[in-house]
Amino acid sequence: MARNITVIGSGYVGTVVAGSMALIGHDVVAVESDPEKLATLSNGTAPFHEPGLDRVLADQLSTNRLRFTDNTADGVDHGEVLFLCVGTPESADGRPDMTALEAVADSIGNVIHKDRILVTKSTVPVGSNAWVRTRVEKTAASRNLRVRLGSVANPEFLRVGSALSDYLHPDRIVLGSDTQDDLDVLIDVYRPIIEQTIPAREFVRGASSLPGLITTSLATAETIKYAANSFLATKISFINEIAQISDRVGADIDVVARALGMDTRISPQFLRAGLGWGGSCFGKDLAALTATALEHGYDPSLLRAVSTANEYQRGEVIRKLQRHLSALRGRRVALLGLSFKPNTDDIRDAPAIHIAKQLLALGAVVTAHDPVVHSLPNLPSVIVTKDVFTATDRADAAVIITEWQDYKSLDFERVAASMAGTLVVDGRNCLDPDAVGKAGLRYEGIGRAGHQYLHRDR
Repeated sequence: MARNITVIGSGYVGTVVAGSMALIGHDVVAVESDPEKLATLSNGTAPFHEPGLDRVLADQLSTNRLRFTDNTADGVDHGEVLFLCVGTPESADGRPDMTALEAVADSIGNVIHKDRILVTKSTVPVGSNAWVRTRVEKTAASRNLRVRLGSVANPEFLRVGSALSDYLHPDRIVLGSDTQDDLDVLIDVYRPIIEQTIPAREFVRGASSLPGLITTSLATAETIKYAANSFLATKISFINEIAQISDRVGADIDVVARALGMDTRISPQFLRAGLGWGGSCFGKDLAALTATALEHGYDPSLLRAVSTANEYQRGEVIRKLQRHLSALRGRRVALLGLSFKPNTDDIRDAPAIHIAKQLLALGAVVTAHDPVVHSLPNLPSVIVTKDVFTATDRADAAVIITEWQDYKSLDFERVAASMAGTLVVDGRNCLDPDAVGKAGLRYEGIGRAGHQYLHRDR
């Protein structure tokens, strides 16, 4: 049945949750305090790039099942279920910064006057859901008000670039609570997704199977989120270490990874060698889980090694450039791809930013191109161009940082004609080495030393 839902925080997760909840039939109010973001969202446009999301927002706004407001009291009064979707960025000590969540808890406590269920979508340390509920209750009590507050941990597993599909057709839904009644309400909220009876829309694909449903305790649900991201980061760091070995012994990492992926115990997912992981989740969640383990007297050496391996991998581009070009001072290097992965404009913890800073520190001239990222305000020395060939013009080397489809189908003859040098570093192993070599360019991949490809000097 349709329920009244409120989503507090209209960032990446909150906007996807709000649009999706309206799409499956609920009456949704989304609270956003930033006036510029609020105006953008109210016009049916997300303040970030995510395929399909604008169409969902516009569609649901037109049905009046979704509206945006900056009035917290309005939102709290509307929703029997309150989804908390504010950011918890990494702080200096590795723990999540809970400032925004504290502010939301206090703002709810200052206006609440009915029983509500608090659902935490923000990624938070174990024990945080109970802490949020207690903080809201304490603030409400200061107004001489007693309300029953339910608490549910509902971690998100959204991938940037495919968030709508991930939310509407997930592998699993995790609901954690210490109260069965609260779990029953959330099961009802998610029923159209659990049973895959989502109303048909031309921009929402169907699912091949029903998602798994995990109902568990608060602490277990909170741990699942950190464990999932830490394991995925571990797979990436592992295959990158094998790529390092492959380069040194003359093996081909693509073939190694394909063989590993055929083992059903391993699977091919996240076994792509490259420049390591980035974005707003893996590094933050690894640091948080590490901090939690240390807090409880355990040194998680494997988790720390995963982060160390990723940091090393980000330096691979510099090492390869120096190997071929020697000193980089005065050299012109074109970076192709700035977002941390394709189909997003998210540059948080993106390898491209790390590499650009290193190149600038070494005296290189850095140009760049990305299909959706058109400027780097914090790196004004990087020249971001409107097309690929302006970026590669007179470049001594071109580096693929993000595996956008645009780069996989590049006209390498034209790239070669525009460049001063011949080196192409494929940081994502997404190019055909033979196609690059036939254009007269020197191909350098990650862990592909054993791959035989054509090359002819100009």
